[in-house]
Amino acid sequence: QEKETLQMSRWNSKRPYGDGGGGRYQQRGGGGYGGGYGGGYGGGGGSRSFGSDPQPTELQVLTNQNKLVLSSAGTSDRSDYMQCEVTIKNAFWKKVDEATGEEIPPRVFTSHERDDPEKTKKFLKTPLPWRVMKKWASEYKIEVAYDGAAKAYFPSEAAGPELGREYQVKVKRDCEEDDPDADKVKDRWFAVIFEKTISIPYDGIISVLNGAETSEEISTMLNVVLKSGAVLTDGMISMEPNSSAVFFPLYMQRDLFDRKVPQETRDNTKILLSGLRMTVVFRKGGAFVQSESVVQYANKDYLEMFQREQRHNNMPRVPLLYAGERGGVTIAGITIDPNRPITEPHKRATIEEAIKKRKICVAYEKKIHKPGKDPLQIYKGRSLCIDREDDSKGKGQNIIWIPNEYTFKHNDQDMTVASFFESAHGVVLKYPNMPIVHIDNVYKRRGGWFPIEFVFQAFGKSKENNEDMVNNILKYHDVYAGKDYVNEVGRKLERLAMTGASGANNQSGACFKDRLAKWRIQIDMEAREETAKVLKAPRIKFKGNGPPARATNGSFNLNRVQFSMPAKVTSFVVVNFTDNQHSCKKYVQNILRVAETHGVDIPREVTEISERNLDLVTEHYRGRDDVGDALDTVATAIQRAKEFYLYDSQNFYRKNNSFFQTYCFKEEREEFECVVLPPTHKDGKLGLLLDYKHYNKDTQYFSHRITTRDNKVHNARLMVKISQTESLIDPLDFRFRDGRHEACRGDNTWKPVTFVGMCFLCPQDESVLNESDIQSMEFVHLVRDWEIDFPSIVLTYKPDDGKALYNRIKVMTNHFGGIQSQCAVQPTFERQRNKDQYASNIATKLNAKLSTIYDKAVSWTSESDGSSGGEGGLPWVGEAPTLVIGVGMVHGMGYSSKSVVTAYFCLDNGCMRLSNSCFVQGKSDIISEGVMKDIIKVSIEHYIIENNHGPERILFYRDGMSDGHFPRANDEIASIRAAAKEQLQSPIPITFVICQSQQLGFRMVPSVQTFNNRGTPNTNCLSGTMLECGPSSFYLIAQGGMKGTSKPVKYIIHLNENLNPTGRHSGLTMQNLISCTNQMSWNYPSASKAVRELPMIKYSKKLGNQVLGSLMCLEAGCHWFGKSIKLVCPPEDTGNEEETRPYLELRNAEGAVIDPEHRQHNIVDMPFRNHLAA
Repeated sequence: QEKETLQMSRWNSKRPYGDGGGGRYQQRGGGGYGGGYGGGYGGGGGSRSFGSDPQPTELQVLTNQNKLVLSSAGTSDRSDYMQCEVTIKNAFWKKVDEATGEEIPPRVFTSHERDDPEKTKKFLKTPLPWRVMKKWASEYKIEVAYDGAAKAYFPSEAAGPELGREYQVKVKRDCEEDDPDADKVKDRWFAVIFEKTISIPYDGIISVLNGAETSEEISTMLNVVLKSGAVLTDGMISMEPNSSAVFFPLYMQRDLFDRKVPQETRDNTKILLSGLRMTVVFRKGGAFVQSESVVQYANKDYLEMFQREQRHNNMPRVPLLYAGERGGVTIAGITIDPNRPITEPHKRATIEEAIKKRKICVAYEKKIHKPGKDPLQIYKGRSLCIDREDDSKGKGQNIIWIPNEYTFKHNDQDMTVASFFESAHGVVLKYPNMPIVHIDNVYKRRGGWFPIEFVFQAFGKSKENNEDMVNNILKYHDVYAGKDYVNEVGRKLERLAMTGASGANNQSGACFKDRLAKWRIQIDMEAREETAKVLKAPRIKFKGNGPPARATNGSFNLNRVQFSMPAKVTSFVVVNFTDNQHSCKKYVQNILRVAETHGVDIPREVTEISERNLDLVTEHYRGRDDVGDALDTVATAIQRAKEFYLYDSQNFYRKNNSFFQTYCFKEEREEFECVVLPPTHKDGKLGLLLDYKHYNKDTQYFSHRITTRDNKVHNARLMVKISQTESLIDPLDFRFRDGRHEACRGDNTWKPVTFVGMCFLCPQDESVLNESDIQSMEFVHLVRDWEIDFPSIVLTYKPDDGKALYNRIKVMTNHFGGIQSQCAVQPTFERQRNKDQYASNIATKLNAKLSTIYDKAVSWTSESDGSSGGEGGLPWVGEAPTLVIGVGMVHGMGYSSKSVVTAYFCLDNGCMRLSNSCFVQGKSDIISEGVMKDIIKVSIEHYIIENNHGPERILFYRDGMSDGHFPRANDEIASIRAAAKEQLQSPIPITFVICQSQQLGFRMVPSVQTFNNRGTPNTNCLSGTMLECGPSSFYLIAQGGMKGTSKPVKYIIHLNENLNPTGRHSGLTMQNLISCTNQMSWNYPSASKAVRELPMIKYSKKLGNQVLGSLMCLEAGCHWFGKSIKLVCPPEDTGNEEETRPYLELRNAEGAVIDPEHRQHNIVDMPFRNHLAA
């Protein structure tokens, strides 16, 4: 029976100098010398089940898709549809002959095209094109479907417009025709011209509706017919010109909400509008209208918006400067003192930001005005803008906070804005000390200055997102959840069908249903019920031989389990951005304690004396600009921790006869375990004792160069003597834990030992030198010649969940520090009832982030019944070397912004160990050729480093591609194929799967409502609910839903070259892809649950958003320990794609560019990383 104290004769040394014994990393890292940490991923864990009810294999579901069918009326008309190119020109009535200057008796209608394409793009982004087409259709009684740009469709050529004719259309420039202020708003003329492009056969529509074929052309037309029919229906509201969402008339809104849903915000300035988003989708069985219930907050124009049809002339508006009943005064919701100018910079910035989020109107009544003219002056739907007039004192400003500082000439007199309005219009300002604002497009497309008391809030989509609004929208989705959601969609469809049928304001005389009938189609209002499959959850296995964790409702328990392969934390640093040191310390201690219970190897030199030593590796921030100072603060914390860990400033290692162990590497991509040797002389040089392999044993074995008292020079290695054996123990196999020393045996078990002393082994003559034999010594390997893995991770404690500080910290992790970071928010931690459960969730993230080439940390593995993927492997993926890649895209705001393309790829057959790459390109939904090729090359390179061989096939998941871009997928596949062949010297088969997760709009809910044991209705489908929607596509709800209505993800197989079996390997059938995708959703290394999107896609979008939030910082340039990094974005017109791609420019401490011949396009390649394998 084994005893804690071992007999000398039984000790098997782990690291003998000879060739025996075996290496430490063979089974964990694919290299090194023999032995290893023991057999693979280990057995199951000890998680408890959430429930014991068997999960069904099928589920009856209702969907929000209604069949699109031929209309029951008018089907005898079999004429083809017509598509036209529509041109909308600016126009006016010419009153004077430009040549002679004489008046022309009959005014002439004159139109002209815009000379600048950018002006056309801006025009198409405004509501004006839709107003023009709506007015044209109403005046000329022609049914039209308009796409918001240059395409228009007509039910037939006979029912269409006169081709080539210049139609004259007059619309209100700044508001809708039915606006209460329409009679006070100026008109604007346009010319509309149609030219026929193609005919769309009626027989093709019949084939599509019957499911015999699909057509991109017909799909586009049907979607335009739905959107245009809803927008052009009288009363319907489109909050954004090119959005597919439409909202019901204001007078209907009161009846569209349950009483449980608050419709107005507490300040009575915003209303919640209800509407629909409709899309035509092709599925097995034909074409379907997919309807999504949408709600959107809008800024109120009048306080009594819902009685707008009464057209009151005295309806009170919503002013920006508002005096409350109790005497408080606010501007855009921010409290101010109206009796003195606003001087505080922070309050100014807050007010300016709040005004920028609103569309605004200007309204004031002139006391002095021309007879016959309306005294009420109104400018509708304007924006706050910068005054760019060259001769204006307000140049470059949009708000002048002290109004008396702005003067101008009027009638040869110096005037302020206040004196001008009093003298010219007889208006005396009530608040003369309040700011004046510059409003765009007031006179001849120029802006003008107005007192803020004249400015009111305009009706339009709200850009704010405060807590009150968020809670009300969540309340709406709770009330209309599950089956109630589908029923609500049905009610809205029926209401839409009859909207516009009657009323004094009805301009076209046709309701939405009648409009569709003109196109010879209609929507079947009956809810569609289908049979979905419920996929079985995989078995989740942890370390040990216990039963696997049972997954219930998309999650599993981490209570009292050890991770399959725990990570090793060699060191860590804490950065506290809060003002509560005690809370930070509690958080860190809790995280470390719980992580240890899961098997994570935590350095005890910090945790054992935590009350004192934890402060030695913690930096408490005391400044005022935490975002701007974030990188410098982290760097200061790391430098402070170096004194403790590397230089042993507290004599912890010397006093306990132990060592600081970590990893190190040089320029080559190979990392070695090492021991840091503190300085022995006043020169302060740090030494290294390195691990060694058979090919570098002669150089890396030695740690010291020793001169003995007889002046002989020896190359020797530091060793440890223990009382349990005469064999010497390598420092890499020796540690100090729980107040005692331990040594590692050849079977990788750690046993308590008694320390005797240090000595030096000289392998040339197998002599052992003690300190008394030594005259002098020096280190063979110095730290300055190597990159040290330090620290393993930075733990940051933030005061709130703001993204700015988070993104700045991630700049260090993602771009040049190479140090993993884990952020936590103080209020989130403190409100946890079960802090250990919270810490377990953090521990899974730590374990995933610290998984390296050599330390292959994995929290759990998963297996499916009948899977061919092997132990811990995914179905099909585990049969043969398979490179699985997931790509996501995020886009910056604005027309000329950038797109960030991020890829995560799996290094193991269980898809638990991931690596990544990230590139910046011009804004586009399509991945450029250069970016795609780099993604594939980096992925294959990392796969080979991990597995010592290349992949035999590729499974590529592409997120963010809409139906309209499917043809462009072939270009991306060509880039994948070319890059793989170049990297592997031979082609390999590719499967390209498109994932649609954003703006999908599809819902499926249980058709029969059930209740849980608390009596709460289950509104969502079970985790793993799958519905096939075609021969090569399916919907999957992988996540477990608790509230609201779960959103599925649609997977579409665009290309499958792995369909047929090869040798002993099965083909990637759709059933195999479904099983593989479902199990992959459970392998999310950061949390113990199945996730909606694939982990690779979810991580890609997360990293993409971090990079997008860091672009401004990177373009300005960042510094890190004397080195700098900057994102260089060449002008887009300077050359071909390769020459215009953004890249990172790296400079050393002297300011010289590092490797100027090479452009680093992968902006997460971490050129300064000191954690190479992470």
